[in-house]
Amino acid sequence: MPAGPNRREVLAAGGAALGWFLIGGSRVWATPADAASAGFSPQVLGKEQVQALASIGEALVPGATQAGLAAFVDNQLEAGSESKLMAKYVGVPVEQQTDFYRLSLDAVGLALQKNTADEVLAAMAADAVPGWNGPPASYVMFLLRADALDVVYGTQAGFAQLGIPYSAHILPEANW
Repeated sequence: MPAGPNRREVLAAGGAALGWFLIGGSRVWATPADAASAGFSPQVLGKEQVQALASIGEALVPGATQAGLAAFVDNQLEAGSESKLMAKYVGVPVEQQTDFYRLSLDAVGLALQKNTADEVLAAMAADAVPGWNGPPASYVMFLLRADALDVVYGTQAGFAQLGIPYSAHILPEANW
């Protein structure tokens, strides 16, 4: 069986973020931004984990919450072996991604109860988060930042915001 498209191909085509989201009790084909604004129901992450992801993601990459970072990550975790999260490409086996994100976001959530997002990020960068119980904090920060960057800037519109020409081999039919 031929392999599916790789991460770069899917992101270049604008399809990484389109997916099925549970919104109002129905499965809806949407972008992460649309799913987030419509109040999607996470299928893999818990409510507190989604809140932690939205908070830390927004601090990492402004606009990540509106772009639907939490919906994107939850959807990609649900995709299993088809996941296009950066974690898959830097050493987190697909079968371990769900536990990796849950454990990481639980640790982020606990840190956010006592500190601002900026303080948590500074501590994560130094692997010095008091009471951290999860994968290395700096590694988690790197992956969450990559996920946030994909959602916010991984489209033609995102490239335009950065003033960079979008040079995909195959242009997406629509922005996500």
